[in-house]
Amino acid sequence: MGAVRFPFTFMGVLCLALGLWIMIYLMVRGPDGPVSGGIEVAMAFVLIAFGSWVVWRRLTGREPD
Repeated sequence: MGAVRFPFTFMGVLCLALGLWIMIYLMVRGPDGPVSGGIEVAMAFVLIAFGSWVVWRRLTGREPD
């Protein structure tokens, strides 16, 4: 199933990029409020965690058959 690897790898890299962009944006601009800031940080954490997991599985070759 080599044909389905690229979309998931791209999705992982895109999640990492979006998560990092949100974190950098929050460091530069700051959150608008405590609730929205918490939601933004939580979403950035989820994106970075998921993207890291996908890229790690791709790089170590631990993909399901």
